Amino acid sequence: MKIKNICPKCGSDNVRFDNEMKVKTKRRGLIGWLLWITLAVCTMGLILIIPLLTNSKVKTKNKVIGICQNCGNKWKA
Repeated sequence: MKIKNICPKCGSDNVRFDNEMKVKTKRRGLIGWLLWITLAVCTMGLILIIPLLTNSKVKTKNKVIGICQNCGNKWKA
């Protein structure tokens, strides 16, 4: 992967590269909560001890971005 060391906006070579991470969390919906409560009632609370259904799913995405120190322009490197 070739990284450009020159800002595409102003042409400066005063560039810093950084790792930008996006985190996306998917939580349990209404049906999931109703199912969880139903299982807790049917098993008299024992399902609360056993983490059968996870609370959330986390996805992360990493990408390298270039940031010009002169004009503040950001671009995907």
